[in-house]
Amino acid sequence: MQAARERRQVSGVPFFIVAGFVRPHLPFSAPKKYWDLHDPRQLPGPEREQFPEGAPEVAVKRGGEIVNYAPVPVSSVIDAELQRQLIHGYYASTSYVDAQIGRVLEELERLQLDKNTIVVIWGDHGFHLGDLGIWTKHTNYEQANRIPLMIAAPGVTRANTVTRQLAESVDIYPTLAELAGLPRPDVSQGLDGKSLVPVLRDPEQRVRDHAYHVFPKSVLGRAIRTERYRLVEWKRVGEPESAAVYELYDYATSSVETRNLASEQPELVEQLRQRLRAYPVLRRP
Repeated sequence: MQAARERRQVSGVPFFIVAGFVRPHLPFSAPKKYWDLHDPRQLPGPEREQFPEGAPEVAVKRGGEIVNYAPVPVSSVIDAELQRQLIHGYYASTSYVDAQIGRVLEELERLQLDKNTIVVIWGDHGFHLGDLGIWTKHTNYEQANRIPLMIAAPGVTRANTVTRQLAESVDIYPTLAELAGLPRPDVSQGLDGKSLVPVLRDPEQRVRDHAYHVFPKSVLGRAIRTERYRLVEWKRVGEPESAAVYELYDYATSSVETRNLASEQPELVEQLRQRLRAYPVLRRP
């Protein structure tokens, strides 16, 4: 940032800096003082440790990358004490990276760049901490797909404001282009993202009514998340829609997936399927 500021002062060249932090990815390794910030006995545990009722076998997960780290057993059966240690480690790692982000922002302010620099804090995926009996990511459920996204744009955003606007990672590109005063990107393959600038100006505005995400397992899992519902479609590429298996969850009744409602609400499933059909299914080359 110091070098970027010098270039800007000398030649007027704007800067774009990406600072990446590996934590809180595994392993949960952070200095002791960040562990000491949290009492493991006071940290929240998983709300529900059972798979969602009626969930298809392809959707659920056991084990995964976490079993590569001792003392997690290969069986991935994690007792209450080990759960507490793992959750403690995640919180410690998150506090550690929070402090590193703080160092960057403090330097931005010290250099007097904070009044005319756009700042985006973004995470690439969520993290299961024992909810539904699942650890880490690699699912189409809420905890793996809900990510942090915070944007500060001087003259546009207001401090301490939040929105319930759904967003996708692909929205960051057109948002930054508009905030920087650049023309809307014109790319040959088309642009899926939507600029979030109207929402940054007014948190009550809406630019999309759902978010789309995909995770492939033995079959392809594609999902639509509205403010209230998530529909997940599991289907092999090339198979007809009649071969698909669906999950439907209502987050107005629970913050985690408890029961697959797809068979009980076919009209809602069809309504959400219509939105899902707008997205192409990529075929293997």
